[in-house]
Amino acid sequence: MANQHVAQNQIRSRAAIVVAISLVGVGIAWEAERVHRQLQSDAGFTSFCNVNHVVNCDVVLNSRWSELGGVSVSLLATVFYCAVSALALVLIFQKDAVVRRRLVGVLTAAVAGGVAFSAYMAVIALGVLKAVCVLCTGLYLVGLANFVAVWRLHRAAQVGTYRDKAQALRRDQWLYAGFALAAFFILGAALWDASRLWREPSSAGALAQKDPRFAEWFRSLAVVTLPVDSRNARGPSNAPVTIVEFSDFECVHCAALHQALEETWLRSAGEVRIVFRHFPLDSACNPLVQSRFHPLACDAAVAAECAGEQGKFWQYHDLLFENQKHLTPERLRDFARDLDLDLGGFESCLQNPDIRRRVEDDVALGVKLGVNSTPTMVLNGRVIRGALDAATLQRAVLLARDEQATR
Repeated sequence: MANQHVAQNQIRSRAAIVVAISLVGVGIAWEAERVHRQLQSDAGFTSFCNVNHVVNCDVVLNSRWSELGGVSVSLLATVFYCAVSALALVLIFQKDAVVRRRLVGVLTAAVAGGVAFSAYMAVIALGVLKAVCVLCTGLYLVGLANFVAVWRLHRAAQVGTYRDKAQALRRDQWLYAGFALAAFFILGAALWDASRLWREPSSAGALAQKDPRFAEWFRSLAVVTLPVDSRNARGPSNAPVTIVEFSDFECVHCAALHQALEETWLRSAGEVRIVFRHFPLDSACNPLVQSRFHPLACDAAVAAECAGEQGKFWQYHDLLFENQKHLTPERLRDFARDLDLDLGGFESCLQNPDIRRRVEDDVALGVKLGVNSTPTMVLNGRVIRGALDAATLQRAVLLARDEQATR
């Protein structure tokens, strides 16, 4: 009886620790959700943990891995840790030993699953996105701490004497060691992969020395003079690097460049300005094209301009690229509803010839500059044809920034 009373007190104290750790997880996950939502709704937003090109929450929380089935991972994490907190709280007041053991089993399985998912997300963030997310790392640590706390709770819930529990602890030492070793290798491998970014050249001189052919290619690019206004632009007007992209919402390579530009902008907040110009490969608005090669490209460009009239060009722009393979006239209106646009004003705008003329003016500007394919970028005056991946684009930005500084 005394042993049962001691075990019950241990369960309560250890369950309280799980509650405390999980509530920390709720706070971190909710802050990550706030940042995620802000990134989705405000094209010019940068968070407090967008420190540099490596320590950067925004790259992770705005990536395609930030959502699962249309629901943000940070919101799922918030719900998960709320559920774990509630379950552990129930354990504190549960007196039935059988029910307690069952609840502890459920809690152990749930937290173990959470740790496995955290390990997966750590590999994505560090190994794929090459970014250290401070908020995400906080959640990884919460997950590991919770696993340790829940496993101790699991031990306390087992029926037996102190001697039995001590033997069980010795028996499970290989489990603890194996778990720690696996976590060490997973995080170590991902961190080693991400550390390559730290070793990337941080100056144009270092880049020219490490990759002289790339530096020579960049400096051999044609230079044009391009007037740039504030329409469809994001980033400070005095940024040392301005990227003007001529793009088509139905162009697959443009969608790839969109991802690279998004990552570059997030990693270089305050140093890069991105300006979007239309160049639909559709004879309906582009005289260079002899057919309806991309039959919805002109309409999509006009619709994006109409969203811009209501201050949501970039949000609409993102929806067009994300749903590129499924564009229809009906979807163009659905996107307006999704963004809570004034539908009456949006419909009127679609019929406004002045808006369509903006798209045609962009095309005419592109033709004047020699644009004949998409995507085409003008990076501080240098013309780059085709899509660059994020790493290559980052290097081009480094060289352009250095040129601007030496002028």
